[in-house]
Amino acid sequence: MSKKIHFIHAADLHLGSFLHTSSDLPSGIREPVREATAVAFSRICDAAVACRADFLLLAGDVYDREARSIRAARFLAEKCRELEKENIPVFIIAGNHDPLREQRELFDLPGNVRVFSPEKAECLEIKDRQGKPAARVLGQSYRGRFESRRMHDSFTVPDKGLCNIALLHTQLEPGDKNYLPCSLAELTARDDIHYWALGHIHRCRLLHHGQPAVAYPGIPQGRDFGEEGPGGCLLVEKAPEDPPVISYIPVSPVIWQRVEVSIANPPVKNLTELENRLLATAGEITKSLPALPEGLQPAAGAPAFKPTGYILQWVITGRGELHDLLAEQEEEAATTLTEILRRRLEGSEPFLWTDSVVIRTARPLPGMEELLAKNPVFRELEMVSARFRNDPTCRRELAESLGRVWESSPDHENRPEDRFFLHEEMLNTVIDRARELILENLAAWGENR
Repeated sequence: MSKKIHFIHAADLHLGSFLHTSSDLPSGIREPVREATAVAFSRICDAAVACRADFLLLAGDVYDREARSIRAARFLAEKCRELEKENIPVFIIAGNHDPLREQRELFDLPGNVRVFSPEKAECLEIKDRQGKPAARVLGQSYRGRFESRRMHDSFTVPDKGLCNIALLHTQLEPGDKNYLPCSLAELTARDDIHYWALGHIHRCRLLHHGQPAVAYPGIPQGRDFGEEGPGGCLLVEKAPEDPPVISYIPVSPVIWQRVEVSIANPPVKNLTELENRLLATAGEITKSLPALPEGLQPAAGAPAFKPTGYILQWVITGRGELHDLLAEQEEEAATTLTEILRRRLEGSEPFLWTDSVVIRTARPLPGMEELLAKNPVFRELEMVSARFRNDPTCRRELAESLGRVWESSPDHENRPEDRFFLHEEMLNTVIDRARELILENLAAWGENR
């Protein structure tokens, strides 16, 4: 039986990028926000040492842009040098944000680092700490911002006796001509590859847990509300003949989070009560642990990294009497609540910075519960709404029909300036708002009959 290996799979570090937040941050949190992407990578390296990882994989977009910043390049070299002292190799492919082309590293990388060539696929053998063959890593870098080559087709291995791991920076769409066209079915059909270490999609997604495993670790440090929640990396334990054991290591020092607070149940009567409800919710955030990606457990033996702070968008929802006041003076109400929250939460540990307040309340609809229970039209609306919320096919069709202002790609650099990233939470908001408008109009129509 082959020896099990342990490795960390990370991607999309985007070193050199900054968090897209307001410019009026208080002095006490400017530094943590500015250094967040670097701290996230530093935590990944600390986890590799603590977990005694056999190697570290970086599946593309290590840098944020092809014109690599001197500071980011030096930081990468320094962290890899620390891993070299712990005998931890680092394997890197370049992605669409940091293609190799003629660009090379600004600083010499230590001997434990291997950056895969953009010209041809390579298969590198890894030896364990006793010098015996332990695994193979395959990969190929982007040579331009867009890649239409089917790189995975040229990944070849001599045998299946060692654990064969392939690095691929792809959108995983066979019809896509920009980011390595391939499909999940193509990858899972390969019985000679045991683990596909993917990059490019900024949400952690365990696409196939069998043989072979296929996974995106997601972005370690989100940069806006389109990259909400705790980012991290994957710790993988694998032997060629066994399914992998995959766990998650949250590393984000700064977490973007939307927080919904309802003016209903119990009803909020005025702005003082709303302020108190918001502050009580803020207290719950500081006490709770960030949720992990669905289906993943925290990595045993990994450091328990705590968030330095949260950047929050408060979404005021629900039906209630307070709606009329909020609707009449929506902009002033949102601005005032933002100022109150920033002032009242100053000095919180971890820090809680209110980026914005969004008002999405609605007026009460008398008899709504009875209508939902008795009226078949209302029940049908609830079924349709639930289907668009939960059915992937319906969600995809809806996203495609919303118009050119929305873009499904999370790629900040290549998205047109007149488009916005339609993340999952935004799509849910569109569905919920449409449901609310239909309910209001149906109820009003019923009252006027």
